[in-house]
Amino acid sequence: MTVKQEIETLKQEIHQYDHLYYVKNSPTVSDQEYDALLRRLKELEAAHPKYVTPDSPTQRVGGKVDERFKAVVHPVPMLSLDNTYNVDEVRAFHQRVLRGLPDVHTIEYVVELKFDGLAVALTYEDGLLVSGATRGDGLQGEDITANLRTIRSIPLKIDTEPFHRIEVRGEVFMPKKEFERINAQREAEGEMPFANPRNAAAGALRLLDPAVTAQRRLDIFIYGVGFLDANPFQTHYELQEKLSALRFPVNEHNRLCKNFESALALIEEFRDKRKELDYEVDGLVIQLNSLAHRKKLGATSKFPRWAVAYKYEAEQAMTEILDIVCQVGRTGSITPVAELHPVFVSGSTVSRATLHNEDEIKRKDIRVGDKVVIEKAGEIIPKVVRVIEFSEKTGKRGRPFKMPAVCPECQAPIYRAESEAVWRCVNSACPAQLKERLKYFASRKAMDIDHLGPAVIEQLVDSGRVKNFSDLYILKKDDVAALERMADKSAQNLIEEIEKSKPAGLPRFLHALGVRHVGQRTAIILARRFRSLNKLQETTYDELERIDEIGPVIAESLRAFLDRDTNRQEIKRLRERGILMEEQGDPSESGGVLEGRQFVLTGTLSRFTREEAKTKIQSLGGRVTATVSKNTDYLVAGTSAGSKLEKARQLGIQILDEEALQKLMESGH
Repeated sequence: MTVKQEIETLKQEIHQYDHLYYVKNSPTVSDQEYDALLRRLKELEAAHPKYVTPDSPTQRVGGKVDERFKAVVHPVPMLSLDNTYNVDEVRAFHQRVLRGLPDVHTIEYVVELKFDGLAVALTYEDGLLVSGATRGDGLQGEDITANLRTIRSIPLKIDTEPFHRIEVRGEVFMPKKEFERINAQREAEGEMPFANPRNAAAGALRLLDPAVTAQRRLDIFIYGVGFLDANPFQTHYELQEKLSALRFPVNEHNRLCKNFESALALIEEFRDKRKELDYEVDGLVIQLNSLAHRKKLGATSKFPRWAVAYKYEAEQAMTEILDIVCQVGRTGSITPVAELHPVFVSGSTVSRATLHNEDEIKRKDIRVGDKVVIEKAGEIIPKVVRVIEFSEKTGKRGRPFKMPAVCPECQAPIYRAESEAVWRCVNSACPAQLKERLKYFASRKAMDIDHLGPAVIEQLVDSGRVKNFSDLYILKKDDVAALERMADKSAQNLIEEIEKSKPAGLPRFLHALGVRHVGQRTAIILARRFRSLNKLQETTYDELERIDEIGPVIAESLRAFLDRDTNRQEIKRLRERGILMEEQGDPSESGGVLEGRQFVLTGTLSRFTREEAKTKIQSLGGRVTATVSKNTDYLVAGTSAGSKLEKARQLGIQILDEEALQKLMESGH
């Protein structure tokens, strides 16, 4: 077998396994076997780049990071569907169909689940996926091809028979389990959770970096066709069967109904059944099966006349607001929450519901004592829909809600940026934030304090031994040894790790403080620019705002943090306890040797981890990105480098091994 033949065979095998795993949910090989095939394909393509094709499984996450999405005009408008909310409205739709087709005696319908996701169009030419776009306004959408290629249930190549060009349409969604995983991860990192799976999916598809989109594990169902250059099909159901045969993910619950009454019966069948699925379904789509009948009925300027969407009403319940309290999030966000008289809704008892923010409460005029309707947003997060009547006990309403003037946990003043709807506590020692802030402070990308894990932090805070960052640096071995499951050796190791973190450097320290919007890259920029925390503290908002890559949002957040007396006192204590807050070395050399150069890391490095290499490059002024593009200056390639290596070769980007990288970091050339 030639190299080219082996590559083609591997591609076909992997495509088949992807289809069985992601579409049919019937894997036939182990993860190890699959990974071995994919690894072999990457090796062959790296050695023989002329055989790399767009439909290769190795090219799913290889698109460049776009500055913005281009507009795409749909060859056939992507019309939305007219919505109905009760059976009478669905019957009225059927009567309109009968009037439009007076000579037709038998009318078949196809009923499909209505997914709560984002509509997209995929175009294939000569069997290859060439573009993908959002619905947009129906006439044109956004080009998100690179992000759609990351969805493994989307085939990169299909059979060319019987058409040369085809545009298929589908709904991208985030599975419920993935939604829960992403939200748990976001909460652990101190970020706001997504409100529902649809928002999470839509946000992921509009990310500028396809590599990040790939981490969200989106999925898709294909429900129809927008354009065909040749159409031998008579019915929609026949077309769907063909799409399924072409390995497109077509939903298994689609039903062909020989009459309207059987279509109508599915509304009740799926009312509860849909809740058992691993994706959000907010209704059913009822549509004519005959393509000829569809053509005859046509469409209005907004909706096709041959289809209608039935939307299930969100399950709601009535209850009473007993109190409105404010809870402090991990990043200091102050969120008003309604304490409710417990009520059962959407499968669980609800006693609390988010009120989102002050503006939302004012808009709905929600007060303590009100009778309200609640529902679960996306059937996951409880929220108050509306006030329906006032308190029966007093005969009058409670007072309008007002945000507290200080943090409910630490009594520090709270702050609201002009561009935001959320109030925040910016006191770094706030007890409600302290545990999560300590985790962040000790993390590998920040002060890198090994052995200071969540369980230890929990005990240190609960016992009162640690009330802020600076308390870590006056801990004694006996303090730590007194904790549960902490032996003398483990206690000594932690004390040594805390001591080792003191000279971590200004960039790491700035990052560790957990200032909102000040991440790893921003901390490096600030450290290189000011070289000491003292100088940074003296800098005005206007001076910060003018710095490249800083801007008004970061400047405002940073100044608010540094201006708080509690934070200034904490920084002073940390300095007194030995934390390095100045950049070392000659100012003319600090951060300059790699200034303005962009790197991509790939493969396995032996001298240091990729995270260590990234940190070192950034400390010298360089920037590390996830994907190779024309803006990349260097690709650092370790062993088992994959498609990024070939992409760099195609673009003529300089490729460095570890020795060359070390030399570059030392000399700048």
